[in-house]
Amino acid sequence: MEKNAIIAIVLSLLVLLAWQQIFVAPQQQKLLEEQAKQEEHAVQQEQEHGETRLPRTQGEGTVPVDGVLPTVEAATRELDERAQDVVIETPLIQAVLTTQGARLKSWKTLAHKNLNGEPVEFVSDDAMLRGQFPLEIFTGDTALDNELNTGLYEISRTSIRLEDGAEGETVTLTHETQQAGRVTKQFLFHPDSYTIEMTVTFSDPAQIGKVLSVVWGPGLGSELEDAMRFEAGIVAKTAGDAKPVREAAKKIDGLRTYSNIEWGAINRKYFTAAFFPKNANSTLSVNSISLQPQGDEKKVDPIRTILIGVSQPLSEGKSQIALYAGPKKRTELELAHEGFEKLIDYGFFGFIAEPLARFMDFLYLYVHNYGVVIICLTILIKILFFPLTYKSFSSMKKMQDIQPQMKALQAKYKDNKQALNQEMMKLYKEKGVNPMGGCFPMVLQIPVFFALYQTLSQSIELRGAGFLWIADLSASETLVFKPLVLLMGVSMFLQQSMTPTAADNKQAQMFKFMPILFTAMFWNFPAGLVLYWLMNNILTIGQQYLINRRGETPEKSAKKDAEETPSTSRKRRKKGK
Repeated sequence: MEKNAIIAIVLSLLVLLAWQQIFVAPQQQKLLEEQAKQEEHAVQQEQEHGETRLPRTQGEGTVPVDGVLPTVEAATRELDERAQDVVIETPLIQAVLTTQGARLKSWKTLAHKNLNGEPVEFVSDDAMLRGQFPLEIFTGDTALDNELNTGLYEISRTSIRLEDGAEGETVTLTHETQQAGRVTKQFLFHPDSYTIEMTVTFSDPAQIGKVLSVVWGPGLGSELEDAMRFEAGIVAKTAGDAKPVREAAKKIDGLRTYSNIEWGAINRKYFTAAFFPKNANSTLSVNSISLQPQGDEKKVDPIRTILIGVSQPLSEGKSQIALYAGPKKRTELELAHEGFEKLIDYGFFGFIAEPLARFMDFLYLYVHNYGVVIICLTILIKILFFPLTYKSFSSMKKMQDIQPQMKALQAKYKDNKQALNQEMMKLYKEKGVNPMGGCFPMVLQIPVFFALYQTLSQSIELRGAGFLWIADLSASETLVFKPLVLLMGVSMFLQQSMTPTAADNKQAQMFKFMPILFTAMFWNFPAGLVLYWLMNNILTIGQQYLINRRGETPEKSAKKDAEETPSTSRKRRKKGK
């Protein structure tokens, strides 16, 4: 393989491995700093009796609202043995509400399994241990908040089972408080959605206009995997901003607030929990609580500590909010809320990656296997770039053929670099060779490779998708000797042996180690990415075989170019005159 081409590939992979650290992370930090500057005017913190009053945030054209979250050292709540469970089952989820506080005790997605092969649980183990469940509500009044989240609610029914095509149904829980009269929490479930609609109503007229916060946390899920190159955290979309703000959980060490939000989410690699406030005058509050390491953890996973809450004014004593808790599947996100698909971050080349993801979904409708989808996508991309690949290989072949003449010139003008450069350029022109012709077409393909990498890395569709002996295309092969990776290494060696090279003997010997290096680099890559690279190598071998079989020589190529290029023909006519 030509030296420049090898360098291009190596550099592209090095950039790939460092992409999150050297590009995406600084970009996210810049967005966060811009957001922080807009909110600097109201940064004040006050702690009262186990509650944290969040600073008022000014939104455009609206009266700012306060938000309330539990303090980082909030006491663990004791579970009341008298509490009953309300079980809701749909084709997509199984949820459990507890009558103690009318909170969410369990939320499982039936179509997705965790590391233990069980349905993915969205309520964390820490929530169970602390008795601090999602969908708690806070007003800022300590005594009232304690009553709202620990009191026993009356229920309208103990279970709901929704089948496909059925209408949505509501669960109603009510509680008579000592300070705010009757409080009602209603939850509307749908059979074909991961979204529920929550309405909180206070009968006491004195509560009208006050602010109510609905909270999710701590953390999101149990036994969920997060890739090494993915940083779990929070994502918030504020009104008027084209892009959502992203913040890694490990960087959240205090209160963060975002005013006038459209949605706010806890973001993991494949799953999310997000709030969609009904009132435009809303505030997202984010905090990190104190937890202890679990099991084999040396330190606490930052995402475990995150609490998010959305605050809205009680309009006519009522607060309405929607919750999405499910997979980061683009079609589901689009149905949940307009623009919510922007939660998925495809990186700098997202304008390429998103169409690729949509095309993968389209192919899946016909082939019904994502391993086959990757193969088909690779073939189509290879066909698309065949002209560039052909030009690259042809250029490398020409460079290989003029190597003896280049070496002769290097020996003749070894003490005169200027003369050597002039003679080299003359030789290139005479033989119709472009010294960058082998590298440049490959460089043009790098954005597509990055985009495809992001597409395959971010696609939950690959999670748990099998192909041949591979159980999960989103994870590394489970077999000890990883046959797919080894096949990729062998295919790269064959590809290299068939590719023309303009390198000297020492460089050629060094390049022989490239397949070994790449095999080591891909050893722990997701199987879907390895499958793509393997198929790309196989197709490249086929292309090189066809090109070599045609036997195009530099002389024939130069003659053909001269016949097809009008400018060259004009130059020859001028010489004839």
